[in-house]
Amino acid sequence: MHLRLPRDWKFGTALPVAATNGNSIEFKTVSLTTLVDSPVLAGSHFRRIELSPGATPTHYLEIAADSDEALNAPPRLVEKYRRVVREARALFGATHYREYHFLLALSDQLPHFGVEHHESSEDRAREDYFTDFTANLTDATLIPHEFIHSWNGKYRRPDGLATRNFEEPMRGDLLWVYEGLTHYLGWVLAARSDLVTADLNRQFLALAAANLDNRAGREWRSLADTAISAQRLYEARRDWESMRRGVDFYDEGLLIWLEVDTTIRKQSQGNKSLDDFCHVFFGAPDGPPQVKPYTFESLTEALNNIAAYDWKAFFETRLNRIGTDRAPLGGIETGGYHLTYVDQMSEAQRTSEEVRPDISVAYSIGLRLNRDGLIIDILPEMPASRVGLGPGMKVVTVNGQEYFGELLREEVRKTKTGGSLELTVRNGRSISNYKLNYHEGEKYPVLQRNSQATLIDDILKPLTR
Repeated sequence: MHLRLPRDWKFGTALPVAATNGNSIEFKTVSLTTLVDSPVLAGSHFRRIELSPGATPTHYLEIAADSDEALNAPPRLVEKYRRVVREARALFGATHYREYHFLLALSDQLPHFGVEHHESSEDRAREDYFTDFTANLTDATLIPHEFIHSWNGKYRRPDGLATRNFEEPMRGDLLWVYEGLTHYLGWVLAARSDLVTADLNRQFLALAAANLDNRAGREWRSLADTAISAQRLYEARRDWESMRRGVDFYDEGLLIWLEVDTTIRKQSQGNKSLDDFCHVFFGAPDGPPQVKPYTFESLTEALNNIAAYDWKAFFETRLNRIGTDRAPLGGIETGGYHLTYVDQMSEAQRTSEEVRPDISVAYSIGLRLNRDGLIIDILPEMPASRVGLGPGMKVVTVNGQEYFGELLREEVRKTKTGGSLELTVRNGRSISNYKLNYHEGEKYPVLQRNSQATLIDDILKPLTR
């Protein structure tokens, strides 16, 4: 498709398009929306899988890969994606598309991310996503997340993001709903469809909670500020992220909406949940794509119709507070668990480090490194920070031995039984030795069950059978 842009063309007006068919060229006029929301996926290794056979609307998993082998999605995994479709329909009670296409590119040559559209999503993962799904579990929420956006983001859209044309700046103050609630519902949907087990889902939740609970940037930057600064934070470097904060409205939004869900369940004595809110706010009537904007006031009003509560104060407190407050862990604690640290790394962290080749000893000595020993980020007030280490420096040796990740973990582990920890570090052209005053061994985040009712377990149970 070839675009011919007149000099007097403006955003929001129709576009003349020249469509080539063999040797003939046909000129026609199309709307801007048609062009913007019409993604294309193509490749020489291609497969289409129907995910809702016999049902309306239809759903297709369209896969383009770098090899035929990568297209071999096991039947049991295909069934789990069919459950994603069924569970989403059960959650919202209605759809707002004529048919839906999951456009999945499997390649190690492309960046890995997702983009949402009304009737499709662009999803990118590693080439071995299907053939070694266990090693790619960190991406298991990708397709559920982008699918949820058809309801939360495309159909119901924050008023500040529902701009009339591309010349009108967007306002991201409600990104903690647009992305945060979607992140939460994608996390729930992944468990309900059995893409990720409930236990592993809780492990991923522990990693997110610990990361936010140790964010030094919370002392000066509110969550609301990360939302309105999204256009800068999306492209920010990874170094000093703990001090600066990143796009925290994703993970912290997840924690906040988990707390909303558990609060509704507690206030209603188990008779209502966030599922009921989703049914009302994002549900009926069925129909083709449309945009129905909302405001903070309409959001809290809808929540009050589900469970009477001071939702305005609830959100404003969590969005605007700064200082030494911890991350909003109320949903985890009301949900029957608490965040703690143990000396054994979880399966979720091991999987995450295999996909993104990083090493985290953040909650023991305060370091995140890549596999070459380059310090990516550092947690202030932790042992590594106290001796003067920082991002950009490179660990060369650990206790006199050449650095590699498992060696660092082993030497950190030995500190609990009297071992010392000395790092030789390169900083530019200089090399220095740093002895860390640390004697507590390894520390990795987990969720441990409390004695009260486990609402989180109830939340992750499927709605369909």
